[in-house]
Amino acid sequence: MLCSSRSAPPAAARLGWAAEQVEVADGCARAPDGRSLAIAELAADSLRVTTAFGNDNRMTYTYGSAAAHVAVDPGTGDVELLDCLVVEDVGRIVNPLTLHGQAIGGVVQRLGGAFLEHLVYDANGQLLAGNLADYLIPTATDFPKIRAIALENHRSPSNPLGVKGAGEGAIIPIGGLMANAVANALASFGAMPNQLPLSPARVWHMSAAKQSTGTSE
Repeated sequence: MLCSSRSAPPAAARLGWAAEQVEVADGCARAPDGRSLAIAELAADSLRVTTAFGNDNRMTYTYGSAAAHVAVDPGTGDVELLDCLVVEDVGRIVNPLTLHGQAIGGVVQRLGGAFLEHLVYDANGQLLAGNLADYLIPTATDFPKIRAIALENHRSPSNPLGVKGAGEGAIIPIGGLMANAVANALASFGAMPNQLPLSPARVWHMSAAKQSTGTSE
């Protein structure tokens, strides 16, 4: 089966024919006189730059938003993430599967900082969270209900592909989002989260002023 290839012009030059007269198929370039050349042999030829691109250090920022639904048990301080949705406009999607994983990964990374990861020091400045038994990081089973939607509404003007960064729209808002969600769930307790992580002990202290055995959502 014949196919066109960028290898045709250099292969034609080596074979002494015009590029349109050279057929490229199955890894070989064939001339009308029957001679052939493996495309791999062209690797020995010197390379040269034919096109250059520079963006003058202009950044490409992702636009995004996020929403979450949590359930908080004021008796234990436990916070369950019932649902989390992030939406990002990435300009142009090159690899949908990789992009989706990056968006989900960004959410999980920030959820770790919102609920689990805590660098604790004693009065002398000694770090007490010296290993992963003390410094908790999120795992795949901790936050299973995460959804991510990628849009291509507005392409970036600063590069030929129109691509933007991906993941920022997921990781940036999650800390504030979780604090607001917990504050909303504990509104009847007057809770006002102002620091992370929202550990069970910290959430429990915020609701301890008013005793309750129920669950606030």
